[in-house]
This record gives sequence, C-alpha cells and structure tokens, in this order.
Amino acid sequence: MKIYEIITENAAKKLPKSSREAALHAKQMHIDQYYGMYRFGIAMAGEPERSAPTAGPAKDMPTVWMYTDAESEKVHKAAKNQGVKHNTIVAKGPSSELKSINTVSPVANKKPNKYGV
Repeated sequence: MKIYEIITENAAKKLPKSSREAALHAKQMHIDQYYGMYRFGIAMAGEPERSAPTAGPAKDMPTVWMYTDAESEKVHKAAKNQGVKHNTIVAKGPSSELKSINTVSPVANKKPNKYGV
C-alpha cells in the first residue's frame, strides 16, 4: 500500500482503521503549512527550556541574515521581484566584537596551596 492511497486531500475522510491502529500518535495542526509550521518547529526545538520568542524584532516575521554582499544582493533582488517589503533590523557593515570580549581571562587565577606554593 502506498501513502497516497492512505492519506488523501479529502478532509471529510478519516484515515483507515488499519492506519489508525498501526501508526504512532499524530496531531493535525490548524496553522499555515509554511510559515506557521516553521514557527511551530522553532517553538518545539526550544522547548522546554527556551520557547520561541513572542516579542521582539524577529518574533513573528521571517528574518534573513546576510553575511556577504552576494547574499545581500540576492535578497534585495528577490524582495524586489516578489514585491516584499522589509525593515532593516541590523545595519549593513562589518561585525565587531562586543566590548566585554577579552576583558576577563577564561583561565582561573593561580591560587596558592596550603604551603604557600
């Protein structure tokens, strides 16, 4: 039996009993199959310690991070071609180290033992 014989696009039709008995636990999500499912996947990946952000600059919108000028050009042309509006959340330019970098050594200070050595 092939999968397309089991699962069809007819929403009113249920899975066959043999499939329901033999298959694992499954839930059908009532969300957008593209971006909604992507966000759901991000939320699942972070659970239980870190859930998907519900607020912030990249919370609810697809975000593209470009490293090179070639990538930036591709994104610009694709956005123009598709008529996609966008906001810049990180300005173009070289990245820089945080001010906290190289201020504290990752190696612990030498501690004298009970003999003073």
